[in-house]
Amino acid sequence: MNAVLDPAGLSYRHDPPNPIDFIRLRVECGWGQIEASAAQEALSSSLIHITCYFKDELVGMGRVIGDGALNFYLQDIIVRPAFQGHCIGKTLVSLLLDETKKRAGKGATIGLMSARGKENFYSDFGFQVRPSGKLGSGMTIFVF
Repeated sequence: MNAVLDPAGLSYRHDPPNPIDFIRLRVECGWGQIEASAAQEALSSSLIHITCYFKDELVGMGRVIGDGALNFYLQDIIVRPAFQGHCIGKTLVSLLLDETKKRAGKGATIGLMSARGKENFYSDFGFQVRPSGKLGSGMTIFVF
């Protein structure tokens, strides 16, 4: 069941979350446990962070990784299940894209790897589903 939000209690910040809160959010959303040191390194190496808090509780986040000039990737767009359906994810992506476009040079690309079934969510922002007539499939190696 989705939470009932008091709009006055919802805030977006341009700061990384606490690594422990990041780990809890990942676990709650079924993304799995990671080491605190890995969470800290990932967060500190990111270019852009947007976090969403309901009162003082982390309920969503997203970040951008990349080289800071030509290649940018949306990463870890995640919203607690109880808070999904309140446009938090859309707001996170919009804010991340706005900030990324300010930094991106001519010819830059902004990419992401969508979870299965979420492609239409990202298409609404202008992302192209791959493969397409011009672009091949995205590819991934998972390290366990």
